[in-house]
Amino acid sequence: MTLNDIYLISQILAVAALIPSVLYLAMQVRQNTMQGRASARFQWVEASGQFNALIAGNTSTASVFQRGWDDPDALDDAERMQFLVMLGHFMQIYSTMFEQHQDKLLPDTQWHNCRKDMIAVMNSPGGLWVWNTFGKKGLGPDFVNYMEALVTGEETSFDLTKVGKSKGTDTEEAVNSK
Repeated sequence: MTLNDIYLISQILAVAALIPSVLYLAMQVRQNTMQGRASARFQWVEASGQFNALIAGNTSTASVFQRGWDDPDALDDAERMQFLVMLGHFMQIYSTMFEQHQDKLLPDTQWHNCRKDMIAVMNSPGGLWVWNTFGKKGLGPDFVNYMEALVTGEETSFDLTKVGKSKGTDTEEAVNSK
């Protein structure tokens, strides 16, 4: 056996030893990607749950939200600020979810829920007021363009404030309103 043969054998052994390392690295990258996606899903559920609990957990907060949603001018200055902060914060969450969806961390199935929420916001007088007061100026340009397209789009969503007022009589109309 020559030195050249020994050299070639050592190269073959080096490649054979490298293959398991590359496979392990690929598995780790895949696992980290899945973990990132799971984290993005949970962030949306957690954020929307906290927002819903805030409104559902206090009658006075629910009243401010419902009145602000329908007509922000019907609120006094303190209530208008409260409504702006509540919905403005949720718009920041939407913006983050938008970025996570763009980065392929939030799946289409969950993005569908976010999009429907955003359409509902952009089709309410209070949502548009918060958008024009805060959203257009305070959020990223890609998200602003996306949200502006929702205003002119034809897609419909739900309106929980109408459902809350309906007492079962016009629930179908409220859920399918634009």
